[in-house]
Amino acid sequence: MMKRLLAWIIVLVAPTAALAQAPDPALDRAAALIADAAQWEVREKQIPSIAVAIIGPEGVRWSGAWGKADAAGKVPASADTVYRAGSVSKLFTDVAVMKLVEQGKLKLDVPVRTYLPTFQPKNPFGGEITLRQLMTHRSGLVRESPRGNYFDITPKDQADSVLSINETTLVAAPGSVTKYSNAGIAVVGEVIARVTGMPFEKALHALVLDPLGMTSSGLTAAPFAGRIAHSEMAAFDGPRVAAPPIELGMPAAGSLYTTTGDLGRFAQALLNKGGIPSGRMLKVASLDEMWRRQYPASGARIFGLGFVVADMDGKRVVGHGGAIYGHSTQLLVMPEAGLGVVAFTTVDASNPITNKLADYALRTVLALKTGTEAPSYAKGELVTGAEAKRLSGWFTNGKQSVSTRIYAGHLVIDAPELVGDVRRTPTGFMVEDAQTRFDKLAIADDASWIEVGGVRYARGEMPEPPLPNAELAALIGDYGWEHNVLRIYERDGRPFVWIEWTEHTELTRTSADRYAFPTDRGLYPFETLTFERNAAGAVTAANLGGIRFPRRDFGAEVEAKVRAGVQANFAGLRAAALAATPPSEPPSAKPSDLYAITKADPTIRLDIRYAGINNFMGIPVYESARAFLQRPAAEALSRVNQALRKRGYGLLIHDAYRPWYVTKMFWDASPVSSRMFVADPSQGSRHNRGAAVDLTMFELVTGKPMETTGRYDEFSTRSYSNFVGGTDHQRWLREVLRSAIEAEGFDVYPEEWWHFDYGNWRDYPIGNKTFEELEGRKRR
Repeated sequence: MMKRLLAWIIVLVAPTAALAQAPDPALDRAAALIADAAQWEVREKQIPSIAVAIIGPEGVRWSGAWGKADAAGKVPASADTVYRAGSVSKLFTDVAVMKLVEQGKLKLDVPVRTYLPTFQPKNPFGGEITLRQLMTHRSGLVRESPRGNYFDITPKDQADSVLSINETTLVAAPGSVTKYSNAGIAVVGEVIARVTGMPFEKALHALVLDPLGMTSSGLTAAPFAGRIAHSEMAAFDGPRVAAPPIELGMPAAGSLYTTTGDLGRFAQALLNKGGIPSGRMLKVASLDEMWRRQYPASGARIFGLGFVVADMDGKRVVGHGGAIYGHSTQLLVMPEAGLGVVAFTTVDASNPITNKLADYALRTVLALKTGTEAPSYAKGELVTGAEAKRLSGWFTNGKQSVSTRIYAGHLVIDAPELVGDVRRTPTGFMVEDAQTRFDKLAIADDASWIEVGGVRYARGEMPEPPLPNAELAALIGDYGWEHNVLRIYERDGRPFVWIEWTEHTELTRTSADRYAFPTDRGLYPFETLTFERNAAGAVTAANLGGIRFPRRDFGAEVEAKVRAGVQANFAGLRAAALAATPPSEPPSAKPSDLYAITKADPTIRLDIRYAGINNFMGIPVYESARAFLQRPAAEALSRVNQALRKRGYGLLIHDAYRPWYVTKMFWDASPVSSRMFVADPSQGSRHNRGAAVDLTMFELVTGKPMETTGRYDEFSTRSYSNFVGGTDHQRWLREVLRSAIEAEGFDVYPEEWWHFDYGNWRDYPIGNKTFEELEGRKRR
């Protein structure tokens, strides 16, 4: 444990001014507590790096960075590390507007077309859009522009992004509701560019960044090459992958690159009511207006001009959060307390962590400054072992359902619009991981019910669901791009969408192939998804506010690439694998006793994919269709099969014992990004030990194999055992198979719904004999 702790390097940095200050025991104690909290987050949630700074009117009082700033994990994060601030960028855009208001060049309440005559989105409601409405997210615009949006990896420029908004229709009357819009802030940025006669980035530097001395900040990555923190994309049912370095076509809304020190300078200016060493960032009256609640509350957040305005323990707090491709940020300022905080994390949409750390930092510093006890940092423990098994199950309230299951050794929850890790706390349970923090969770001591957000669900046996209606069945699937997938799926008989990596939202059908987002929550309230079909009636794309998401089959696309590479060099792959030597290991705890599965139970059917061409390699790898397991595993599998036959299903085996050289072929042939689906030959696989089986079920009456969420050996997230997608019936079949086989001592492999390991598979040696050699025949 000590070695693990020492691996995380703590970097404490204080600006020169802070070093000259008198000792501050309260701040030192707060820094130690905040550091401990941040280190726990890095370790517990595998965050590449985290940075936090505490700011006062005199500047950054303390800052810390933990973890590594590079993908190789060799460079410690530091005060010099650059992070992407996401929507915190909006505050700088809005400050620039207020600077121009002070100069008499802009007015907040005249039609924005006064400054941007070409801005003409369709408006069926009447009324003009103003800068005030844009800055407070009351314009009624869609969230994203058709071009240059969050999904667009080849944007032209901000002017083109704003021009494309003319292709959209307002979803609410200007000034009527709070509806967050990145497109709206892009319009604000283009107004700044037009009025100043400068490109937006140059104008922002001149009006805000340069006067503040933010020399390590800008709107493009190029000036900070080698300094930008490595960050990762994540999903509840997917792998961690390096975040794409996508530059937005709406820099005014979210393109700021910065450091803790630079963002601390901005917070310092706010704490000084706009005062900066060279004069003023803004007048006091301008900041007061920005921090004034502009409209009655009509959502979870209340906006001033740009700033989110809230209260914490009776004290006013202003600030903003941000999230952009692998980076999350929180900036909070308590004006009356003279205190601010900045927090950065490096997993996509990990705002629950930045929010938690920023809140804790403010409360801790305030408590210790006033001589009261510091709050404790919530550190829930993952639910594992026997408790996780006891709490696993399916729960229903008659309309909707909740599932709890074990994934990668710990308990997770799959509820309506909520997924994540379940953690035990001193007072009960909560859902908390890198991207989710939800404390309104309760589970009965006897696990007979679960409550999510005050709604109680009773434990039950999931009945076989009906198939979805024809229209929904046709829509279910993946759309978009590898860097950002839109998924349509069925849940409790209803249509759902997964978008921007973390949001699961129920949709409402309004007409054929047209589905509305909720109006009271989520990223896209009041907006609508429409679907395109070709002449044959097949669904080809989803459309969101003018953004076209093409229909995709990511698994098939990866498979095609793998097959092309394999077929070009199959002989070389095979020769290299046969010439290689399995890793050396100490003597195994148990001798190998491989036994033919069909001898253990002749009613088990074989469909050995690697003996034919229906596999991800596209060529026969085995010389014959055989399936062997260690004898105890084969006998246990027979019992599984007999239990399933009583329910009308039988087992269909795709693979079992696999010679080591085949594992090496798979590894060498697979793209690095897909190697979570194949075993590392340097470690030997569970299949090599004869203690793993790949299988599915078939209907006894029809002989038809079951159709579940993804194909066998598919290189996509549809293969994950906790995949939230497909139809209710597909997931039901997946769970029927899993529960039956796990009852006999097998465990599902987390990333492959079809792969099950028997007992302590490590007890058996790595094998490299072919099926023919096992049967006393020679290898060809």
